[in-house]
Amino acid sequence: MARSDKRLKAKGLGAPEAEELVALVPHLARLLSKAQIAEIQKVLDAAVLNPMYEDAYRKAMRAAVMSRSGGLVLRDRIKERKARRILDKRLVVHRNDGNIRVDYTRMLTPDSLKPRTNNPDEADYLKKVRDILNAQGIWLRLRQPYEAVGRDPTKWEFWFSLGRHGDPIETTDAIIDREELFGTTLLGAGYYRSVLTGHVQTKLKRMFARFDLQYENGWQHHMNLMRHRHEAGAGVTGTVDLLGGAEFPSFSIWKRAHALRMKAWNANEDGDVVKAQVHLLVAASVVEHNALLLGRYLSRTIGGANTAMTILRVAETAGQIAEGVLLVTGVGVGVKALRAAGGKALTREMRDEATEQFVRDYCRRAGISEAELGLPRFMRQPNGTTIGNIRGGHSAGFGGGHHRWP
Repeated sequence: MARSDKRLKAKGLGAPEAEELVALVPHLARLLSKAQIAEIQKVLDAAVLNPMYEDAYRKAMRAAVMSRSGGLVLRDRIKERKARRILDKRLVVHRNDGNIRVDYTRMLTPDSLKPRTNNPDEADYLKKVRDILNAQGIWLRLRQPYEAVGRDPTKWEFWFSLGRHGDPIETTDAIIDREELFGTTLLGAGYYRSVLTGHVQTKLKRMFARFDLQYENGWQHHMNLMRHRHEAGAGVTGTVDLLGGAEFPSFSIWKRAHALRMKAWNANEDGDVVKAQVHLLVAASVVEHNALLLGRYLSRTIGGANTAMTILRVAETAGQIAEGVLLVTGVGVGVKALRAAGGKALTREMRDEATEQFVRDYCRRAGISEAELGLPRFMRQPNGTTIGNIRGGHSAGFGGGHHRWP
């Protein structure tokens, strides 16, 4: 029987037209060639014709039986040959027929593989996604929908998968956006592992945690000092400050560090890791500066030198946090070069210089003033000082009068 005759017979038995089935999925027809549509049609026709031929074969084989004896069956050879010729009428289809690899570049929306953030981990992962798509492809799959009474060979539906036998892609048409693509288990889990919990985010979250701890330590120490001063009385604290030439820093110095930290957190949540990095960097510098102010105040009060070492450890750790933030993304290359040139340890002067350069470059790109970030300017202490303790006969380098920041 010719293919056209089988097509007519299959149509009479209820086999759907492949072109009509393809037309039910928006934008699918443009992805398929005539040969591929013909392959789909063959699968649809085979679903109704082959069971009919197989049923006719079984009936013919039963009719060919002449006698039985136990497990021995004697058949009429002529009728048996006629029965076997019925099977030859079947359409030869294979399990993977109807599964067609389509051109995924014509399916993806223009922004599906474009980074939405400036996180370098995302750009790297999207390159891996493209490699996966090139290797595994997106496949058009053909199946019969499940029904409680059994599958109906006249009812079919299309769906897409990542790879020949991979995860289904939930889409109602032949256009796949980013959410649908990353809705697959393979790519969605990979995005979580490589981007959301990747190198950059892991390091930033670690720096946030360290910053919060040191901010709390410095803030709490400042609060304790304020409480002790109130308990001692204004006359006592005023006399001690006057004798030591000290001025107690205002508690408001911590507001800016907290505001910068929250801007950094919100920027990171919005996907702007560079903005998060620069704001957290400045926030760490502010905490370091605040701790140095408290340390300088304590070192100038009677009996405050030992207490000063506690708050100065906050300043030291805040400096380490600033260095860690510098190493998170692109600016880390420059800092690593500085470290390689200057030895194993990154000096404070080198870190301050890299910080100022990073903030200056960011402000220029973002079109904002450097004053908006308010990065503290550190002044190198003269020789003979020990974290702010001035050796007799030397200047602090700040000129006369009380010192305030900002």
